[in-house]
Amino acid sequence: MEYNIIIAADLEGLALEVAAFLPQGWRLKGAIVEHMDGYAQQLIRFPKDSIKVQQQQPAANQRQRRTKWIE
Repeated sequence: MEYNIIIAADLEGLALEVAAFLPQGWRLKGAIVEHMDGYAQQLIRFPKDSIKVQQQQPAANQRQRRTKWIE
């Protein structure tokens, strides 16, 4: 099990930082914590989640072929 803590000065910055980790298989754990320097959010990821994400990426990275039909 992996843990990650994201720290940001404001809530908008925290949301942007957390949003970057969600597609990588991370999940939110607990609530947003307010401290003297800003806000923090804890993320958690199980090994099986990271493997699933790695297996799904090649399918998402494939280019779609576009064919132009001539009438």
